[in-house]
Amino acid sequence: MNDFYFSDTINWIKSDKRISTWTTIYKQWEENNSREYLFCLLFPKKLIKQFIKHPTWSLNITHLKPYYVHYSEKASKYYRWGIESKYEPLVYQQFYNNIYPTKYELIEEIQQFFNLYFDSKTNTYVSIDIASEQSEVVKIIKKGDNIEFKIRTHFLRQFLYTKKMVLGFQMDYFKESDKTLKEQNLNENILFDEFTQFYNFNISFKDYSFWDRCKSDSRLLGKVILFGYESQNIQTDYARLNSQKCEDFIVNISTDSGEFIYENCNKSEFEDSNYGFYTPVFFKKEVLQKYYHNPNLYTIEDGSLIMKGSWRLYIDNNNYDFIVVYLGDLRILPNQDQLYWKSFNIEPQSEVNKRRFNIDFLSSYYNPEIEDLKFKNEYIRVNKLWLQKFGFNLFSEFDENDIHCFKTIRLPLKNEAGELDVLILNLCKVLIDYLNTKSINKHLTSEQKELRSIEKLEIFFQINHFKDLEKIISFYKTLQKLRSTGSAHRKNSDYKKILSNLGYENLNEKGIFKEILNNVSSI
Repeated sequence: MNDFYFSDTINWIKSDKRISTWTTIYKQWEENNSREYLFCLLFPKKLIKQFIKHPTWSLNITHLKPYYVHYSEKASKYYRWGIESKYEPLVYQQFYNNIYPTKYELIEEIQQFFNLYFDSKTNTYVSIDIASEQSEVVKIIKKGDNIEFKIRTHFLRQFLYTKKMVLGFQMDYFKESDKTLKEQNLNENILFDEFTQFYNFNISFKDYSFWDRCKSDSRLLGKVILFGYESQNIQTDYARLNSQKCEDFIVNISTDSGEFIYENCNKSEFEDSNYGFYTPVFFKKEVLQKYYHNPNLYTIEDGSLIMKGSWRLYIDNNNYDFIVVYLGDLRILPNQDQLYWKSFNIEPQSEVNKRRFNIDFLSSYYNPEIEDLKFKNEYIRVNKLWLQKFGFNLFSEFDENDIHCFKTIRLPLKNEAGELDVLILNLCKVLIDYLNTKSINKHLTSEQKELRSIEKLEIFFQINHFKDLEKIISFYKTLQKLRSTGSAHRKNSDYKKILSNLGYENLNEKGIFKEILNNVSSI
């Protein structure tokens, strides 16, 4: 329905804009018999009266660009936004005389202030803080020639506080009608208006006797003010990180009551207490699920969980059923992640194992014992040895869109068929699809180059007299069959037959993938 009297807009003008999640700071939108133009200005509080004096726009987006102000009796002077007054935009325009598309940009200052990254795929600006936490701050909505900039109100009000400025909205909205004003009991002399200290608007009406587009329209001109926060807790990044709340974790069980004993993770390595920095804290293995699901941001290695560009949490993940972390190390996690880990916290399971103790306190490295960590180490080691012997890598370098296939290979966290399917697909991709057939082809005839990758590998093995050739190729073909009969397609009797031939028919999903990784490592 066409709101000829702008009821929704007036309600917004009169509302408390501080409580909105998002705030529109620029809009140029024509659709469904309406036209909406909104442009915001930053300016000091002392200019509020001047700005709010009348609803007519003080400046529009075409007025503001770095340029000279010219005078009749003195030399021209350069101004950042080409005007003498203290008005600044949040969004500016670059117009190229219609030779190239007009561009609308968010000012550089706010991009730098919140460390904003522009994601061209989603048309959003994302803030990345010192802890690598990401927040969507600005989103740009486009539809044809229409465009709208929205900013998260919390960030906007932080910026206004920092600048010691307010934000002034200027609106010029039109609603068209297929009826004349007379048919709506209106005429061009009618004017609705309202003026207050912090907003104003007027609504006027016009007839169009000779315009095909519509017979009449209404127009709202308005202005309104948004204030920043009254105060802010200004801290350095370091102080903010170190002032975050630290959580309590289970460190023991009372021998008297059987209740859990909790201790805060805000520990110094040199602090003397019953449950100090190096107290082992235990978690369900499923705690890693969140990080495996986001491999672009997180990397899980033997003994470490790493958040790109931010923190490294030292962990003992060389266990089948649980993860162990030293109490004091948990402090490195942002509070939101501490709460997440706390939800997987379990009672102590055992003492720190010998391998972990030797690594952490004796600086002695021992190879991992758990199959997924062993596989990743072997994959990298074999590639290096192959390069030394043959002059090229056995496995090609991963495409950036496939690196997650290698990073997320693990023992299943749950006994679920879906998780096993994905793991088999990823394993096939890194072992079969990433065979370096381009380099292998250099050792083959023209006819052999037309064969499939496993067949090419078999011929290369034959040429170089590999031991256990049949065992290796047999495993590769079995792995390919597992993918084609189960993970990549609808499961059938062939899939069950392969599991039976391998001796896996009585194993659960964790057991199946464990044995597959054992077979990979053995060959």
